[in-house]
Amino acid sequence: MMDITDDDSIACPGCSAVLMTPYIRCAQCPHRLELCLHCFSRGFQIGDHKNDHSYYIIKNDFPLYENHWSAGDELRLLQAIENFGYGNWKEIGIQMKNKSGSECERHYNKCYINNPQPPLPVSDDPPRPAEGSNLCTDMAGYSAARGDFAVEHDNFAEMEICNLTFDPAETEDDEEDQKLINDMKFSLLHSYHRRLRERHRRKRILKEYGLISLQKQYATWRHAHDRGLRQLLDDMRVFTTLLSPDDWEKFLEGMNYVQELKAEINRLKEYRANGLTRLHSIRPYIALRARRLNSRHKRHLLSDVISHIRDEAACQSWLQRHAVSDASKVVNLPLPLLVTRRVAPPLDIEGLPSCERLSSAEKELCQRVRLVPEAYLEFRTMLINECRKHDGLRLAQARTLIKIDVNKTRKLYDFLLQEGQIKKPS
Repeated sequence: MMDITDDDSIACPGCSAVLMTPYIRCAQCPHRLELCLHCFSRGFQIGDHKNDHSYYIIKNDFPLYENHWSAGDELRLLQAIENFGYGNWKEIGIQMKNKSGSECERHYNKCYINNPQPPLPVSDDPPRPAEGSNLCTDMAGYSAARGDFAVEHDNFAEMEICNLTFDPAETEDDEEDQKLINDMKFSLLHSYHRRLRERHRRKRILKEYGLISLQKQYATWRHAHDRGLRQLLDDMRVFTTLLSPDDWEKFLEGMNYVQELKAEINRLKEYRANGLTRLHSIRPYIALRARRLNSRHKRHLLSDVISHIRDEAACQSWLQRHAVSDASKVVNLPLPLLVTRRVAPPLDIEGLPSCERLSSAEKELCQRVRLVPEAYLEFRTMLINECRKHDGLRLAQARTLIKIDVNKTRKLYDFLLQEGQIKKPS
């Protein structure tokens, strides 16, 4: 149903009667064809209009600003003010017939003059962000008031022809030279026209497909379509120019509907595989399945703890989180998975530089922590000097000096501490 105002000058082509709301407007005829309800009910046809065409119901008996002022009254009031001028309320009331002059004055001043708020919110399509805002930057400098961009595609195309002139005073003596110069100028103009057509084509695509605000477009696609469709839509976006905007939206809705049908078919196949043949059995089945999965998880809690008992830290972490959870709620806290790390083999340091300067214990340490002899000697010297400077050395200080794996630093620190080469601060 479409709410559009009537016009007293419009006559029905079937009976020549003046159209009074409600009446019918054809939605398929290229020219505006309107019929009264009587001719519409008879199936009146004329010219290209057929009685099976889509149609709108035109009416204006709904209120716009105040409940006792219909849309038709608003139109008649504006027409009367246009005819008699603002202030001639007596004549305006006479033309209105169903409203007095004082009522017309009060209503017009209240709704059209003194009311600072519009009856409808300001449209966000096209969006009108504040200058300098993030949204304005995302819209690539689009100005909604001008309906144009601050920086055009191929923005310097006009530079090619800005100095181009066709001054008769600048003609060459040789006609062939003059013809060649004119041909070159026309070629520049043709090139400029091609670039202009490409510029307008890109702007038309941006506006027709709603790509001015990409953030809004992406949000619409993300919320309107299933996650499984997102990759398909991203891949097929390059084909948008092959379809009109309406056809592209219909295509997206169709793809979304296909995904929904496939998901519904898979659900029905699952129900049928589990012996369900009636729709009223689905809800109890879903509830029982959720209860079964929950009880299955509870049965395996003890076995999970036992299987993870070898990793004391992981087990303690899970038990602590389980202990502080709300006892009134069923909280499924998965156990942390054990990650089996492959132990690296000892490093073969025989033949490496400075290996002969190490003792057997130091060689064993370097092999175990996979540290080359020269690096070990450098780290040892740094730690010993730092220990002498501060009369002791902490593990935290050693880790700040040596930028290697913290586990290797601890082993090196413990070894030097055990050998008496460094000491802890007193």
